[in-house]
Amino acid sequence: MPVTEDIEFRVCELTLRGKLFRPADGPERPPVAILQGGLGGPAESMFAMAQGFTDAGLACLIYDHRNTGYSDGEPRQQFDPWQQCRDLRDVITHLTLREDVDADRIALWGISIGGANSLFTAATDRRVKAVVSLIPPVSGWSARTLQPADTLAELEALIPADRQAQLRGEPAASIRLHGVPEPGDPVMFSDQEGLEFVENMIHDLPSFRNEITISTLDRIFEMEVRAYAERITAPVLMILASKDTVAPVEEAREMYERIPDPKEVIEYPGQHYEILSNHFPEIISRSADWLAATLRG
Repeated sequence: MPVTEDIEFRVCELTLRGKLFRPADGPERPPVAILQGGLGGPAESMFAMAQGFTDAGLACLIYDHRNTGYSDGEPRQQFDPWQQCRDLRDVITHLTLREDVDADRIALWGISIGGANSLFTAATDRRVKAVVSLIPPVSGWSARTLQPADTLAELEALIPADRQAQLRGEPAASIRLHGVPEPGDPVMFSDQEGLEFVENMIHDLPSFRNEITISTLDRIFEMEVRAYAERITAPVLMILASKDTVAPVEEAREMYERIPDPKEVIEYPGQHYEILSNHFPEIISRSADWLAATLRG
């Protein structure tokens, strides 16, 4: 079993909280991978996968983003990818000051929006030595197509109204993250595979809340990771779902083609959440082994 440590980082006057997992046997300063989940997935939803990385000889860090889970920050349940990436660079700095991990061998591993964050951060921070990006949504503009036209119009009308309300001192408005949409009650994700995955994997966790702020949508829609493809110098493993429409696979393939070598892509058959439900243990094992081999050089 890995050695586990509760961990806190001070970032911009906030405290981010999570856990650091280290191999029980191995070098005193192992390589370390920072793991990030998808939109709305709390850190504790990923703790069970840590052993897949420590078995490969890697330490791994899993923490909650600001405003979510057990980390500080307001408004609660606001997810801002650009800010998360800035925080991630500060977390990397914290790791470089530790004596029990190898600061010269830091990797990023992420699912969905966490995979997009990992690619962007690798493009802007040369301290990242390897990246695994799993089913990443690389274009915020395309995230708008998840919604029917009438629902999208409803959501886009809510964004400026919420900005005005917050300026007046009112709390941030929110919508459900997963569920079945109803008139006047939109949701972010409503596909059946996603509902089943959330129900099975994260719905009962104490830190999970089935909501996101309206202002999260504004921040997701503005994110364009594709523009940074050529800036990535670390080795990349991209893992895609062949029929992905949640994070459109065609866009991820196009970005992958523009990322410099060395790189590798693996595609599993199916939709976004479908490959997680059907192949997750294999994906963890393959990607952890790839990271360990890549960081060994």
